[in-house]
Amino acid sequence: MEDSRGRAPGPFWPTGEWGASRSAFTLVEMLVVVAIILLLSAMLFPTFEVALKKAEAASCLSNMRNLGFAARIYADDYDDAIVPAMLCGDTSTRVCWDVTIQAYVNNEGLFLCPTDEYPRELRGVCCLPHSYGINLELAEVGGYTGSSLRLDGLNDPIGTVLFCEINGQRYSTHGVRYSQDGLARVAIERHGSGANYTFADGHTKWLRPEATEKPDLLWDP
Repeated sequence: MEDSRGRAPGPFWPTGEWGASRSAFTLVEMLVVVAIILLLSAMLFPTFEVALKKAEAASCLSNMRNLGFAARIYADDYDDAIVPAMLCGDTSTRVCWDVTIQAYVNNEGLFLCPTDEYPRELRGVCCLPHSYGINLELAEVGGYTGSSLRLDGLNDPIGTVLFCEINGQRYSTHGVRYSQDGLARVAIERHGSGANYTFADGHTKWLRPEATEKPDLLWDP
């Protein structure tokens, strides 16, 4: 049976100008949808970027915390000695601190910060690609290979930096000697306006670079 307009009963579909069923978006509607997506992306991208940076900083902090634990275990095994910055290997090759404590972490990825584009490696030295360096004031006493202080000999292990983040592609180094370099080799703005540090007692935290110098110098044993 047809209705009063001559159309058989059934579902009604709007028709276009020529009477065809309208089953797709018009160009204007598609442009509106695209514009809305772009607008939302522009609004949300900064939020995603901030969240990503926070996640990278947290991952780095976790890496350095594990290095602090490894250094503590090393000290337990070696009469409270801090892991030396360099050791003499079986041959003439020297062994970097990261290789020395690798057995305690069993994960080479822990030596890399997610935001570090230029991990350092030393020529002629047995080492791993690393984003972190050791405080040479503690781990390379007098500049001698295999020399390091003992944890029980530090005045303030809680307030003495052991590991820091190293900055700069041109620095192929394994550590920082504050008495010579100051903060020249330290990553001072890797995570926001600061970087992560591991202390001799094993705890790790984010600090602004100036906070490692004043009111107390945190590099001096």
